[in-house]
Amino acid sequence: MKFGLRLRSTDNETYIWEIPRLFENGGFDYVELRVIPDTLDKLKFWKILKENHNVPFVLHAPFSSLGVNLSEASKFEHNKEMYEQTKTYMQELDAEYMVVHGGVEGDIKETVRQLNLINPPNMLIENKPFNPPGNNEIRCRGAVIDEIKFIREEHPCGFCLDIAHAICTANHIGKDPYEYLAEFQKLKPHAYHISDNPIDSDYDGHNNLGKGGYDFKKILEIIDTDKNITLETPKNSDFSLDYFAGEVEFLKSKLG
Repeated sequence: MKFGLRLRSTDNETYIWEIPRLFENGGFDYVELRVIPDTLDKLKFWKILKENHNVPFVLHAPFSSLGVNLSEASKFEHNKEMYEQTKTYMQELDAEYMVVHGGVEGDIKETVRQLNLINPPNMLIENKPFNPPGNNEIRCRGAVIDEIKFIREEHPCGFCLDIAHAICTANHIGKDPYEYLAEFQKLKPHAYHISDNPIDSDYDGHNNLGKGGYDFKKILEIIDTDKNITLETPKNSDFSLDYFAGEVEFLKSKLG
């Protein structure tokens, strides 16, 4: 596995010394950078980090909690502008791919229409939990397997399998979580997101590894461990990233 450290474009000052130290000590293989809207002024830092330390990047495009919603027609002009900013990050950091959410509520056909117009480069669509955290009245687009299949049939893109999201959705629709994860795996994901959670929950808590109920040995037998896997877990410090090395070792201990 190649392990990804999840950061935000606004983390340019928080971990300024920790990122190169951890990378040079083999603590992670790439940064998955979530592009926060209107932060092009932060791009210079990330570009210097790449140039000085050869840190590889992948990107995560802005999503609904940041005001971007591809499934809502009224949001198109705003969505387009936010994706133009993300494309700038993509070009300047020579990022391998861009992870995209399908939106909330709205219409999955609208999601595809906007994707075909915006055309995010090297895009991976990510599956979502059935509902966003804390709101059981709102439905996420791209939560169920059929919607991910539909997006990929109508727009050329890869797939990022979020393990916790798949399990949350399985619980919501009454499926066995590991069997549903295996069904998602048949779509041949290009990359993964991972975190921990109670195995019977449909709420995505993004817990640290070992702090939920997932059987990671079983999960690693289902997924393709040759692909990128980004740890989407909480950081326990505003300055240190030592926790991350421990979580990587936790995952490695579950292999084989």
